[in-house]
Amino acid sequence: MTHRLKTQVVYKEFAPSLFSQPIFVMQSRHSRAINTGFLEKRSHSSVFIPGRLNLGADREKDTYQATIQSLQIAPVKKILKRFKPGEISTVTVLRETLSCGLNRALDEIGISPHFGDAFIGASHIKGDGEIRTAYLYENIEGLHPKGLWIIADSICIGRNLASTMQSLLKKFQPAHILFISPIASRIGINNIGKITAGKNIPTTFVAWGALFGVDEETLYDMPWGHPDTQALDQRDQDLAVSIYGKNVCMGGDFGNNYYCPDLAIKLYQTQLTMHYVKPKIPSGKSVLKIYERSELLIRN
Repeated sequence: MTHRLKTQVVYKEFAPSLFSQPIFVMQSRHSRAINTGFLEKRSHSSVFIPGRLNLGADREKDTYQATIQSLQIAPVKKILKRFKPGEISTVTVLRETLSCGLNRALDEIGISPHFGDAFIGASHIKGDGEIRTAYLYENIEGLHPKGLWIIADSICIGRNLASTMQSLLKKFQPAHILFISPIASRIGINNIGKITAGKNIPTTFVAWGALFGVDEETLYDMPWGHPDTQALDQRDQDLAVSIYGKNVCMGGDFGNNYYCPDLAIKLYQTQLTMHYVKPKIPSGKSVLKIYERSELLIRN
């Protein structure tokens, strides 16, 4: 069953991980602005801006709002109610989902003060044909050793989060781990879920918009058109594929999308060239024939 909240947040429970861990996928105006697109008012009309061109501070604001919304869906609220604020910690894998602002988001929904925040420096190493993780930094004073951990990060095949979990779970045994992921794949969720299941830690995943298939060659790109992609709202997938075809990555490099838009644009252009794609961006009027205005973020 798909659930719709008054704030135009829609969510649905998908099939669980291989380790029976719940997976919820939610979509809102703000998450859709990231993974599909939004409208921008210009003079007497509205222009549609695809999610791949939602960059910098505006994208960061959208991510923060979608994080707040993720914390307000019923199954997540049920988890949060089981813990006192002083038993809740947040974990942020630097740098892309620093913009989720988990600490501020918890305060926004009335959970304050929580126990603390942890920050992990785990980064992809690229360039020699294989992507690996460099696990460089831990600031874990703010981790409650037995409470609820809320972790914000995208999950492709789970390289960075796997390194994070393998390190942290040698030291602590949290009561529950909640992952909030702006873009996630089922492969990655299963890889992370295997680690937490091995430690007998209850785990819940929340993803935005879809569970994406992972490109078999890059083990990095997650396009809307991948045959393994399972969309919450088929309209989002259909619109994205109509613009870019089946192969262009939905997210690009999420870190640069927030913190270095120039590099994000270069990667975007590279992927268009690689896949011989000339985007077919629809008019705002056309998009409003697909969605209600209340379902789209509209910027002035």
